[in-house]
Amino acid sequence: MSKGQELAAEPGAHQGLTAAEIAFIREHLYDNPGELILKAGKFKGLDVKKLAAQIQSRQKALKKLPEWSANEKLIFPPALSVEQCSSEATAHYKAGIVSGNTLIDITGGMGIDCYYMSASFTKAHYFEQQPEVASTAEYNFAQLGASRIQVHAGESLVALRDGLTADWLYADPARRDANKEKVVRLADCTPDVAGNSGLLLNAAPHILIKTSPLLDIDLASKELQKLKEVHIIGYEQECKELLFVLDREMPGQNFKIKVRIVDSVGRPLHQLDFDREEERSAVVGYAKPSGYLYEPHAAVLKAGAFKTVASRFNLQKLAMHSQLYTSESYVEDFPGRSFKILAICKPDIREISQHIPGDKANITTRNFPAKPEELRKKWKLKDGGGHYLFATTLADQSKVVIVCVKPI
Repeated sequence: MSKGQELAAEPGAHQGLTAAEIAFIREHLYDNPGELILKAGKFKGLDVKKLAAQIQSRQKALKKLPEWSANEKLIFPPALSVEQCSSEATAHYKAGIVSGNTLIDITGGMGIDCYYMSASFTKAHYFEQQPEVASTAEYNFAQLGASRIQVHAGESLVALRDGLTADWLYADPARRDANKEKVVRLADCTPDVAGNSGLLLNAAPHILIKTSPLLDIDLASKELQKLKEVHIIGYEQECKELLFVLDREMPGQNFKIKVRIVDSVGRPLHQLDFDREEERSAVVGYAKPSGYLYEPHAAVLKAGAFKTVASRFNLQKLAMHSQLYTSESYVEDFPGRSFKILAICKPDIREISQHIPGDKANITTRNFPAKPEELRKKWKLKDGGGHYLFATTLADQSKVVIVCVKPI
């Protein structure tokens, strides 16, 4: 055992859940946790407050963490921690871009990422400063059969300074400051991975840093040393997280941007690779809506691939700031939503209603002086149905509503 490992104490054993507690959680999994607490007197011999918290967390995790949710023996952290942890989909994706003999996870937490990424390594070190969190993670890893993960209750940076090394190092720094406000700079996260990048790169030749999608990519690129890639991960309709890959051998700072829209097991459904120079030099034309309409996925927009996505897929923009695209013939595999255009109308419900059946439509606004809910109320339309209304501004500054349906 290395000196670095000795600095991090092994966590105390977690007692886990009793058979009676597991049965209670199973029976009341879909009940209101608050109401269960109010009825606590009915359930003799059980800590209903503790179990209600487990139920609340599991309810949050059902879709986000299906494999973990299906294991009745696992202990879940508070619901807020479940909301903030990685999904299984994005954890699977991360496991696909790292591999080697040893992984060090310096920020521990619930352990979702460490668990899935550890499958790509012979062994993994999980570090967590809070003893109770570390103890719970160790217990959960044991229930999941993740024997290659060694849990340390202690400060990871101390172990790194003392000589602990690995092939890959992973960090998911806390993304709120002392006042619980969301932050957009890496330097305001804990631990300060930018300020400690020399230490991290000395401990491992490859670093993977996960951040909130709110983080400013270009600002972070100036804060980090040896930046090789930025992965922008989309899942369903949202941009879920940013991944910064550092490489000790990276000579310059011409990093690649990799947009990945993944499925439930982390496989890319759509992908777009480019760099800032390509975006700057890309030539894009403007046109009125014709044939088909394209709305980029949130991950594409976060990447700033506004011109690149047009040039790659041979599309034209409707206007400089609308971020909607069009083509005469249908383009497959577009990284976002695609629609067949039925009509282009003035923002007048009398004209729009000639092209939609009933009083239902899905409304989106792009570069338009009103929000979808305001238009829905004004036009007396319910949300839903098979028709889509895009209220936007064209290159000639005219305001229009594009009536669409799904292409197939």
